[in-house]
Amino acid sequence: MRKALTIIVGLLALLVIGSCTEDTPRSVAEKSMQYLKDKEFGKYVDLVYFEEEVTGEKELLKDKKDSMRDLIQTKYNASVEENGNIKDFSFIDEEVKDSTALVRLQVNYTSGKSDTQKVDLRKTPNGDWRIYFKVK
Repeated sequence: MRKALTIIVGLLALLVIGSCTEDTPRSVAEKSMQYLKDKEFGKYVDLVYFEEEVTGEKELLKDKKDSMRDLIQTKYNASVEENGNIKDFSFIDEEVKDSTALVRLQVNYTSGKSDTQKVDLRKTPNGDWRIYFKVK
């Protein structure tokens, strides 16, 4: 009985510790690149910062996410024609300043080419890090 109780308490502790971990700029940038590599564009878009998520405009948010997913997929396909698929990637560095961050990743392609990708991020009001696209 004591052994079972010890195991249950241990499992609960792991759940609590796991739920307390928050995304860091680095983890979000790496996750986003993995989603691109796996061609999971919908999951990639779920990591993007949308003002409508903050303001609660759900219908507009859905439309923007759908448009963003299509745009990301089109740009990815164009990049594949030029560079090949993403072979692998690695973390270079990150700069975090208050609620903004910049993460640099080294991306290697199946063609043998490589480049540095910069991922801009912004912290949401609830503390989650999201990819941020600056509108020009």
